[in-house]
Amino acid sequence: MKSSLYIAVLCALSVPLSAQNDLDAMRYSQTFFGGTARSKAMAGSFGALGADGSAMAINPAGIGLYKKGDINIGLGLKFGTAKASHNGTEFSTPSSNATFDGLTIVGAWDSKIDPKSHHALGFSGNQLVNFNSEIHIEGSSNHKSITQDMLAAAKGITPKNLDGSYEGLAFNTLALDTLDGKYYSFVDTKYNLRQANEIQKSGRINEWNINYAYGYDDKLYIGASLGISSVNFNYQSTYTEADDKDSLRVSPTKSTYSYGVYYYPGFGGFKDLTYQETYRTSGTGVNLKLGAIYRATDFLRLGVSYATPTFYNLTDTYIYSMTTRFDEGDSYSEDNPPSPGGKFNYKLVTPMRLTVSIALLFQKYGALNVDYDYLNYSAAALRSSPQVFTGVNNTIKTKYSASSNLRVGAEVVLKPIYLRAGYAMYGSPFGNVFNGDGVRTFYTGGIGYRMNKFYIDLAVTQSVTNDTYYMYNANYVDKSTVNNSGTTIGVTVGSKF
Repeated sequence: MKSSLYIAVLCALSVPLSAQNDLDAMRYSQTFFGGTARSKAMAGSFGALGADGSAMAINPAGIGLYKKGDINIGLGLKFGTAKASHNGTEFSTPSSNATFDGLTIVGAWDSKIDPKSHHALGFSGNQLVNFNSEIHIEGSSNHKSITQDMLAAAKGITPKNLDGSYEGLAFNTLALDTLDGKYYSFVDTKYNLRQANEIQKSGRINEWNINYAYGYDDKLYIGASLGISSVNFNYQSTYTEADDKDSLRVSPTKSTYSYGVYYYPGFGGFKDLTYQETYRTSGTGVNLKLGAIYRATDFLRLGVSYATPTFYNLTDTYIYSMTTRFDEGDSYSEDNPPSPGGKFNYKLVTPMRLTVSIALLFQKYGALNVDYDYLNYSAAALRSSPQVFTGVNNTIKTKYSASSNLRVGAEVVLKPIYLRAGYAMYGSPFGNVFNGDGVRTFYTGGIGYRMNKFYIDLAVTQSVTNDTYYMYNANYVDKSTVNNSGTTIGVTVGSKF
């Protein structure tokens, strides 16, 4: 039980050294395909086909197949819908935003010394991830509460040592209190409450590549690309829990609680609480990609490439807040850390990626390309000085595993019109391939027009992801299911020179 002056004498609670966890590592380790509309229409499948600016992010040998210079820029629109279900209640949330898809500049020339040697130098920018989305989850609590998790976290810990970003906020805003030296919650799970979680994400991962490729005798092409990635991610999760049936009441003479609670004048029982997490991640990373393409015949090309881990330097700015309201009108709010929030600098190492590719060329009628990626998500790691991520990295090693990506793209030539289609499957970091939580599937298509040196390409991409989501600790909340579907429309305009 707090005294009447409890708000004035609350101790400043400690901020945890790190709020980063395995989900942060996976967020920046999972990248997809971007770049030109031609490439996107073919699901980013260009590992052996080459001669497209987006190849710099897949197989840097690909620009070695350019015979002329190329410059283009791509822009687009993204439309998404998140359908969430929680204990039988469903909500659908739409979102939309404009995208920068990519930029390509390539110069190609034959060696004046050796007629069998060919060179290409290129620069490209690709958007590998677009984070923009909104999710609304709401439904019955099924006699569960976030305060159960907070009580479990507070067990055996004195009030001044509670985590200021979580259970400490609940204690300071009177969602939790003490009676006879023991913690209790003003939310009694004897009654069914209403839970809701509003999640807003925005931002992107863009990668800029500086690429050199060498071709010999129009048979063997090798290349190297220096990749510089930029991360900008904004996240806000607003969780609410409400006594929508007004079941929780307490007065000086009676109480509906199934256990003893202290009556404070102005309270009268729990009404609702709001717990909000807000943070932004920004930073840059660097990687190296090496690749080769071999023209076995005029009909067949084989490709292989290796991308090192991306080494990121990241900064998180964050703030946690909580408000608890009571039936008689009192409410208490607190931010931790106080505005404008806290900062934390750390490093992230993503998994390496190995890609093998095959391309079939049907003279002047079209082409088919298949890319297969192998990567091991358990190799991702967070680092800091001093190192505070030992536990997180152990979780990554045990929770995640090796996975695969598959991209298939086809192009049909009907000069001056080009028809394209593709399919891509990005495996789950949990090791699931083709189905299961975290697997992302893409269906793509598009059309292009080429006349002399000018060209314009259009791509439509449809993505589908099914996930299991928990509003907080899975031990104290029922799971929600979230189906994310998105459609992007991209246009690239370019010219050969």
